[in-house]
Amino acid sequence: MKRTVIGFFLMVFLGSVPFGFAGEGTGIITGKWITNQYGPMTGGQVLLFDAAKGPAPASKKYLRLPDAGTAIDNDGKFSAEVPAGRYYLVMRRRGDQTSAGPPVEGEPQYYARMKNGEPRLYTVKSGKTTNIGTIAEVYPYRREKTVVQEGMTGIEGAIVDEQGKPVAGVRVFAYEFAGMQGMPRYASDETGADGKYVLLLTRKGAYFLKARTHYGGGKPQEGEFMGTYGPRGAPGPVAVENGKMSRGIDIQVTRFKQQRGSP
Repeated sequence: MKRTVIGFFLMVFLGSVPFGFAGEGTGIITGKWITNQYGPMTGGQVLLFDAAKGPAPASKKYLRLPDAGTAIDNDGKFSAEVPAGRYYLVMRRRGDQTSAGPPVEGEPQYYARMKNGEPRLYTVKSGKTTNIGTIAEVYPYRREKTVVQEGMTGIEGAIVDEQGKPVAGVRVFAYEFAGMQGMPRYASDETGADGKYVLLLTRKGAYFLKARTHYGGGKPQEGEFMGTYGPRGAPGPVAVENGKMSRGIDIQVTRFKQQRGSP
């Protein structure tokens, strides 16, 4: 059986294009997600978070994007080849399997945890297979509104158009490099009518921000709002300190228009 791994960026941002990590220093993590309520969780997503790149996912505190992932087949099985390391694991099945972005209220989910409730880590060794067995647990996803509290680390601001008016329905993505290519490290919730966003992070650093309507990356869609923080044509970093919110980081967006003659 061909083993395929789908980087989450590619799976969600570029429409489920397979991406292989095959090579030296990789191993395989495999298992099944079969529940009494739903049976095999066909079409579900297996999301893997590299512990070396950040803490465990915690949607109540921040939206960390996965480092790798794969799909679940018709028998409830999955198999992903990833760089050797330690991973947190989350599995979800979307109501609309073509949708991208964070889960919707009530969608089936499994978050691998130990008996004490702490996130479980799975170790993947080079050239070895880690079989997590059959997971029978499932519970509905419950979305809680992000509330900024004292001591949190992150960025706050507003998304505005060229006239300075707030723009709703836009997300902000944080990258660690000025080129802002590939997978972002964090994402915000969608802006509301006031255009305000909150981007919670797990650690200090210099982050480059991109705002857009479409959750995924890839080719911009006609008419969607897009923009970056910093002088036009020269994105600038936002310095963030641990335990502090960098405030007043506003981003101006414009609607994308495809140039005539472009593919």
